[in-house]
Amino acid sequence: MSVQALIDGWNARDGTRIADAFTPDGVRVEYARPGARLEGRDAIAAHVQNNMTAIPDCVLDVHGLTEQGDTATLEWTFRGTHSGDTPGLEATGREISLPGVSVYRLRDGLIEEERVYWDAATLFGLME
Repeated sequence: MSVQALIDGWNARDGTRIADAFTPDGVRVEYARPGARLEGRDAIAAHVQNNMTAIPDCVLDVHGLTEQGDTATLEWTFRGTHSGDTPGLEATGREISLPGVSVYRLRDGLIEEERVYWDAATLFGLME
């Protein structure tokens, strides 16, 4: 299953494995981060690997996965230590626990689109 492959990729801290869970023309949209519309496996892999570089001990805790037909919904918490810089946010050394939900549209056993919703206020709190 593609969503499980994505979860496994996050917990292996491997951006390529995550991207491989998507169709070649797959799309990942992070609504809490303006401009974060990633199209294609290369863009997805580079973006998520950047997050893993900034939070090298990251873990994706899964709280629930629901599938129905060609859609799936995943409730999760992304956590770890923010020890590397990310665009617009220098390393803080602080622990982060970012709750969120991803909604997937699936095609031929792969993710065609992921819409990611998370609490931007959690990240803004790192900037204080």
